[in-house]
Amino acid sequence: MLEITPLFSGSSGNSIHIKHEKTELLIDAGVSCRSICNALSKIGSSVEKISCVLVTHEHSDHITGLEMLCKKYHIPVYVNVASAKSITSGGRNPYLSSCIKILDPGTELYLNDLHILPFRTPHDASGSVGYRINCDDDSFSYATDMGYVTREIARCVFGSKTVIFESNHDIEMLKNGVYPEHLKARILSDRGHLSNDACSKFIPHLAENGAERIILAHLSKDNNTPQKAFEASQEALKNAGFCDVCLEIARRSILDDET
Repeated sequence: MLEITPLFSGSSGNSIHIKHEKTELLIDAGVSCRSICNALSKIGSSVEKISCVLVTHEHSDHITGLEMLCKKYHIPVYVNVASAKSITSGGRNPYLSSCIKILDPGTELYLNDLHILPFRTPHDASGSVGYRINCDDDSFSYATDMGYVTREIARCVFGSKTVIFESNHDIEMLKNGVYPEHLKARILSDRGHLSNDACSKFIPHLAENGAERIILAHLSKDNNTPQKAFEASQEALKNAGFCDVCLEIARRSILDDET
């Protein structure tokens, strides 16, 4: 059985811990190396147990801790070629460069008894992916940082028992908020982030296709609230007749009580 634990989630940093038997890995390392080590310790793990880091894309809230993790622990880092070029351009992140392994969308990775498949997500990065992870008795998908849900995303996440899915912003909060207009337009675009409304419209399809646990993630601290995100998806599930699905909100940081 896969054990899925969001360690950090949101614009301040993202990292997800995944464990199956003796295999442990991370999706993203978007906070400091020290914070990641502390978070792993809090859940009874350690960075020495991490087999690799799967990177979704090159934005800082997904890679902040990678350079130091590689410098201190030499952990393999799997990332798509476009994001890898962006991360290492101009000689940046030399320790990270030595640990990078290219894993492009559609390319399968077998890690012990885990089958890992990255898939494209529409986001304003050089490259951006989500991940589907299967093992004999379980399945998990991770999809955030996307302006809309593509057919490829739907095809890859359907059938997963656990899904971490983006519910980034409340549209009215964003439109009436303090962000500059160009940033609002970016977030609302097809290469931005998924709103509560868009997420809630898709959530019932996840349940219809086998999702038993859905974790809403990458909530904006300024343009959303956990209550708004949760209520939108909960109502959608209820109206569609899926009252037994476990719906959760990923904490902003497992190191404190914030969501």
